[in-house]
Amino acid sequence: MEAAAGIYARIMFPDAVSSADPLLSDLQKAMLDATPDCIKVVSTDGKLLTMNRAGCLALNVDENAGFGMPWLPLLPEEVHPAGAEALRAAASGQTARFPGKSISPKGTIYWDNLLTPLVDADGQVLSILCVSRDVTEKTLLERQLEEAVERETLLAREMRHRIKNLFSVVSGLVAIAEREANSGNASIPVTQILGEKLAALSRASDAVFAQDSAKGCDAAPIDVATIIPSVLQPYGDRCTIAGPTALIRREAMTTFALFLHEPATNSLKYEALSKENGNVAVRWLASEDTLDLTWTETGGPQILAPPERAGFGTEMVDRVVRSARGVINREWRTDGLFVDLHFPRFADSQVRTISSASQATQKSH
Repeated sequence: MEAAAGIYARIMFPDAVSSADPLLSDLQKAMLDATPDCIKVVSTDGKLLTMNRAGCLALNVDENAGFGMPWLPLLPEEVHPAGAEALRAAASGQTARFPGKSISPKGTIYWDNLLTPLVDADGQVLSILCVSRDVTEKTLLERQLEEAVERETLLAREMRHRIKNLFSVVSGLVAIAEREANSGNASIPVTQILGEKLAALSRASDAVFAQDSAKGCDAAPIDVATIIPSVLQPYGDRCTIAGPTALIRREAMTTFALFLHEPATNSLKYEALSKENGNVAVRWLASEDTLDLTWTETGGPQILAPPERAGFGTEMVDRVVRSARGVINREWRTDGLFVDLHFPRFADSQVRTISSASQATQKSH
């Protein structure tokens, strides 16, 4: 654009700069009006001396206005600081540049503004030539590229995070399965125990990925109403579930699936699901930032007293829930086990972001 500025300057001042305010002939004016660039001559104190047709249209100024008005107030207020700094630099004899924008019926237009000081033979700045070029397409493409790079970066981080979590989860499940297989109350092979736990996680993951495909989003929060039935699917109508749509942060999916699988496994071995008429009811409610879920067993063997000690799987689930800032309580009632889980749906910043997005969506409909 520097070359274009030189050409415009020679058109306006063919014999060299000798005055601050150019007096343009009809031919000179026609030549300047033929370009889509916005061409302005501004005084050193920021007054608009003359401007071509493209500039008048961009700044909504009448071509016959006579000019002489301050230039910067014609620009959006948010670009005033950068414009004022560039104007000061040009008034002191330096070429300056700043990004600008204007609002038109077609939308926002982004400009690249080049300020070139016009000096006399003694080096004194008489006025300033400002050439503004529409760079909207380039600006939007650059933003799209930045957003695409950011999405790819987030996706790569998410994949690394998931792979790391996968190894951690499998390692933990192997430890749980080994402890359960080696306990005095178990006669099931470790491979079978591990397989059942992995199958529960697989069903939950399948449900989540299906939800992702439907929504076209890989990093969005997930709905517990999708996870719960997928994990409890092997127990059929022995498990009844009820609750509203409730989103939780994606990284909590594994914790949630393990929490559900553990009492289901224990119930199948020792409690309600071990009896023909035993049943489990899972209910949940969601507030802005917390999920409250209850697990209630009925129809199982009568519970006379809580177990003397918690199994390794139960302890592991408790630690995982605590690490996710959740709270879990168990009551061994006479008619069956009752579990109450309080689980944070999102981090504080996520709550604010999702709440704002939800409000915006509601306003748009």
